Amino acid sequence: MVVVGWTPTPGSTGVPTDTAVRVAFSGYPDPDTVSVSTMLLTSGFFRTPQAYRVDLLTRSVVMTSISGLTANLGYAVTVSNGIRSLAGCAGPTTDITFITGDGPTGTTPSVAPTFADIAPILTSRCAGGCHAEPDGTCLDSPAAGLSLCEAEARGALVDVPSRELDGIALVAPFDAARSYLIRKVIPAVPDGGPLPGIFGQREPPDAPLPDDQLRALSDWIDGGALP
Repeated sequence: MVVVGWTPTPGSTGVPTDTAVRVAFSGYPDPDTVSVSTMLLTSGFFRTPQAYRVDLLTRSVVMTSISGLTANLGYAVTVSNGIRSLAGCAGPTTDITFITGDGPTGTTPSVAPTFADIAPILTSRCAGGCHAEPDGTCLDSPAAGLSLCEAEARGALVDVPSRELDGIALVAPFDAARSYLIRKVIPAVPDGGPLPGIFGQREPPDAPLPDDQLRALSDWIDGGALP
């Protein structure tokens, strides 16, 4: 697994102080290997406290300074080969530097989707008699015991352990990368096959969800899986 993109770009100057550092990889980064021991944001000899988020849709790790970056200061981003992909491939050891500008962009953060935004996706693609009736109403015996009709789907997903992969919830609020639902629906290879570590087929079994629906599901989870 190698780094294929950086935000900010290496050697950038005038970087807004509210910029989130993003490192994109050739493989899907395993969130369990992302920590201060494998990815660091520093200024001089000092580590900048940061929050990590793995975005499987873009195969990237986002590092956000907890207190914001300091204006007109040099920073380094370091990646070590302790980071792994979901397939178990080691990452690189590499680093970049950048310099911040005078202040933030002042961009307003986007609002996280709610379940009301997500329910139509589940109804349109997960019904058909498997996890809900074709009209979206609830089944008495849904496939794998997972009901995705609108009345029951959120309760059946949020903080419910996966039956296929131990130690992971179907939906872990604020952590899409550790949510089995997201891993199950991402088309990881050109023919639409599943991510490494996924049992059975990628869902839904026909055409993959379009990018905007995948992003809505991921953002809903990372935003707390709101009702």
